[in-house]
Amino acid sequence: MSTKIISILFLFLFFDQINAQEFAEFTTDTSRINGHMRERISKELWYINGQEMHYDGKTIKIKVNPDKFDTIIYFRQNQKTYDTVFCNVASPNRYTIIYNDCCSFFNIRSETTRISHSILFRLKTNYKNDLYLGSIYSSGGTTGILVDENTSQAAYSICHSAMSSHHMDISFSQIKMCEWEDFDYENEDCNHSACLLTENGVMDDTEIQYKSLSTKMNLSWLCLNSDPLIVLYDPVTDKISYE
Repeated sequence: MSTKIISILFLFLFFDQINAQEFAEFTTDTSRINGHMRERISKELWYINGQEMHYDGKTIKIKVNPDKFDTIIYFRQNQKTYDTVFCNVASPNRYTIIYNDCCSFFNIRSETTRISHSILFRLKTNYKNDLYLGSIYSSGGTTGILVDENTSQAAYSICHSAMSSHHMDISFSQIKMCEWEDFDYENEDCNHSACLLTENGVMDDTEIQYKSLSTKMNLSWLCLNSDPLIVLYDPVTDKISYE
């Protein structure tokens, strides 16, 4: 084989490897869909960074960028609505979307990395000694963690059904604690509750009841890697940032 041919083959393999390193792959698992469900579920679709994907087992490639959020827009045929969930396609992993026949939405699995399903809420400073709560909602309920400038424990859903989908509805709020006797879903002052996750990563013995004084953020999030999403709130500027 001539040197010229060897060089061309080397360049081809080199650029092919470069290309593989720049894109994450998404596909769907069609093996778990029974025949009578196939037509109905085939109407569901995703737009991942604008690229359309169906429940057909085909693969799309998304260019990775760890420095920005990515958007998944999901059409659910049973609700005729579009849901928007944010994620971070940060590395060239391979992901499979799996139909969730219990709790709608969908599950996701990576063949190449562990997915953490956790959020690290942080407070830059607390010059007024206000009380802040980071919370994660799933179909099993709300998990909350009290946040101050020393918080280092990533939060994960503990009020969580095993059949819940993998996306998380997360929020960060300034709150006021309520007593049990004050808790009432009809009472606008004290109508929130959460399973409390302590700083050492275990669940408190009781739920907390609270009034939300000010909601700083709400976000639907889908974790795609082993690192938690970091939500940082600065009370001085009243701004949220993400890492």
